[in-house]
Amino acid sequence: MAPKSPMEIQEVVEMVVSHLKKEDVKRCILVSKSWRDVFLPYRWLNVRAGYRKDGIQPIGPGRDALCNHRHLIWSLILIREIDEFSEYDYSYLGRLEINMIGLKPRNNRLNMNLATKTPMLVNLILVNVVVPLEFWDTLSNHPRLKRLHLDSMTIHDESAAFWRTCMKLESLQMECVIMEVGDRPRDMVFHRLRQLMLNIIHWRNGIFLSDLMLRSPMLESLEYRALRSETFLEPTASGSCLHLKKLHLHGCFEEEDLNFLFKRVRDGDGNNVYLEPYRSGLDTVSETFGSHYQSLVDVDLHDCVKISRSIVPDILCLCPRLEKLQAKNVLACGVMERGPWVCQQLRELRIQFCFEIFEEDLQPLIFERLSTLVRLEQLTLDYCSFDRYEKQYDMLECRLDRGLGRLASLQQLTSVWLDTPIGNWQNPNLSMEDVMWMVENWKGLKKVVGYLNWRQDLAAQLRSVFDSHGI
Repeated sequence: MAPKSPMEIQEVVEMVVSHLKKEDVKRCILVSKSWRDVFLPYRWLNVRAGYRKDGIQPIGPGRDALCNHRHLIWSLILIREIDEFSEYDYSYLGRLEINMIGLKPRNNRLNMNLATKTPMLVNLILVNVVVPLEFWDTLSNHPRLKRLHLDSMTIHDESAAFWRTCMKLESLQMECVIMEVGDRPRDMVFHRLRQLMLNIIHWRNGIFLSDLMLRSPMLESLEYRALRSETFLEPTASGSCLHLKKLHLHGCFEEEDLNFLFKRVRDGDGNNVYLEPYRSGLDTVSETFGSHYQSLVDVDLHDCVKISRSIVPDILCLCPRLEKLQAKNVLACGVMERGPWVCQQLRELRIQFCFEIFEEDLQPLIFERLSTLVRLEQLTLDYCSFDRYEKQYDMLECRLDRGLGRLASLQQLTSVWLDTPIGNWQNPNLSMEDVMWMVENWKGLKKVVGYLNWRQDLAAQLRSVFDSHGI
């Protein structure tokens, strides 16, 4: 039977609601009884409730309203309040966030049995929450939980139950988490884990990232941030080959950790041995670790302080599926010593090429390598570089007399960033000829960001040229 009104078609209603603000949805509920039945579920789809910092002024709906409509709530955010809402069952709830920032530990204790009160829960976010000893035991029995995000928390002696919970997850994110005591995951294998994001984790019980990675054979995304020098240490587990698609490293890492992540081995003399792109597929890496060069799509090493400068040339030469790369302090001479780039799928590149003194002749060769990246849409060139010994390098200069003209093949380019800090004397220093070449050859160019010339009057003229072409 055909619907009498477009409002009886769910797809139409969803399209209408997607263009309405929350206040507009409230008004629609008041139009008529039929409209109330249609729009009421969307009014309660996402709810934010609790109290402000003063602990007095409420946020969102009151207790009675929440109780009456809890069967409609899909996403619930609780701010500085748990007990008032924890006594209800939420049969439809798929996402729950409990944020207790600003409260002392004795006031932010979670007593909800989520396994029974939220049977459809998929995504759980806990911020500054203290959980009882039995919490992880009950959560490990949850039938549908797939994503867990912990922020500003401490995992105590129930860590074994915590790891049992992680065995059910597809995504685990931990920020500012302290692992107090307990054992490693030992014989546990995290077959479902696809995404792992760790931000400043304190492993007080000897649980190392290397073990967690090797016990996650299906891991596709790894993001790891450290504020000080970290080490993965020697793993106790043996696992399957990693096939990462996304790898983001931020902070300080030891050389051994980078060798572990990038699958390097040592020869008899203790020197690092790398996979070369022209070895006809011969793999010198042990079967335990394998290689994920062939699967990497998104790599961010730009904020990795101690990154080995030979790693980025390896990535450029060994990652045919790479679409996004961010890196700094890449020695041009090291790039030119390697084989041809195979990353022809690159769409976004932020890179900082460094040249020793008297290496100006390498700049055209670097532009020649860049010209092969014909799918490139965003190009960012950093212009300020110092190594750990405060040595300054020359940068790749985006000018015709340095080889810019070789980039005419980059027809997909829409954005160019010349990332130069204010006050830096090593500006790109573009000329009118350089700017006109960009306008004429990069037809799809929409945005140019950066300091174009150290002379303010000339920089204003160059900007006016871009403005006149809608850039």
